[in-house]
Amino acid sequence: MKKFILSVLSVLMIASVAYAQPKLEIVGGNSYDWGKVGPKDSPLKTKVKIKNTGNEQLIITNVKPSCGCTTAPLDKDKLNPGEVATIDVSFNVGSRAGVNSKTIRISSNDPANSTTIFRLSADVQKEVTVSPAFFAFNQMEVGKEESSKITIKNTGKKTLTLSNITKSPADLRLNISGNKSLKPGESFDLVAKVTPTAPGYMNCWVKIKTNSVDEPEISISGYGSVKESPIFNNK
Repeated sequence: MKKFILSVLSVLMIASVAYAQPKLEIVGGNSYDWGKVGPKDSPLKTKVKIKNTGNEQLIITNVKPSCGCTTAPLDKDKLNPGEVATIDVSFNVGSRAGVNSKTIRISSNDPANSTTIFRLSADVQKEVTVSPAFFAFNQMEVGKEESSKITIKNTGKKTLTLSNITKSPADLRLNISGNKSLKPGESFDLVAKVTPTAPGYMNCWVKIKTNSVDEPEISISGYGSVKESPIFNNK
């Protein structure tokens, strides 16, 4: 009889240990959608609540966003049963347009689910898009003209006016000088040309004023690496 009681107690103790564990739960579900937003809404923000619904301490070991455009600091990483932690999410829209999806990977000591993925989404509505977002000069050489192209598109519902163009360096040449109008859905290929005079790293920028309320100025950067020329004396 004594052996039987000891056996029963052992089973109960093992069962108790087995069921004593932390459990991570995201309050409200594992996703958040900002819906339709504009450039002026950036950075997009929300708070994610993490609750320990288990009966042992929950330890959050890592919170990692899928890209550098998103930050997700956590206010505390150790949660006793019933406690809640908060992740302050911030998503920088930047030059992005259309539907954007990001994730946050949450790692913890939850034995049933050591990694939880929280999904973020936003439909960025822009009146003007720039693609690609920068000028890339790929094969630069001293004394040799190199060009790069980006496309500016009017994705709004009214005529877009491009004006007051500034640039650097001064010898950067563009295929636009005065004002230019784009009807809804119309696009323009902006071409930048430069003839480098010395080897090394080259960067440039172009700024264009617009009549868009959401994006009154387009700012485009550019870069390239200039090689020495076998023809020109550039020592």
